[in-house]
Amino acid sequence: MDAELYDDLAVMMSTGITASDAVKHAVSLIASGYRNAWSAGLLPEGVEPRFVSFLAHPYDGRNT
Repeated sequence: MDAELYDDLAVMMSTGITASDAVKHAVSLIASGYRNAWSAGLLPEGVEPRFVSFLAHPYDGRNT
């Protein structure tokens, strides 16, 4: 594990999740983006998408 991954995991784990759960969540989120980009025909399957934005819902006291 390099320093950048360590720091990124620390950020995600600050929410109370485990390192394993953080990795699973991150991989799932990005893989979903790949699948969506390919199925929408934005680029050929097997070509890595370049993500340029991220949308997060505002905290409303119920987010988990």
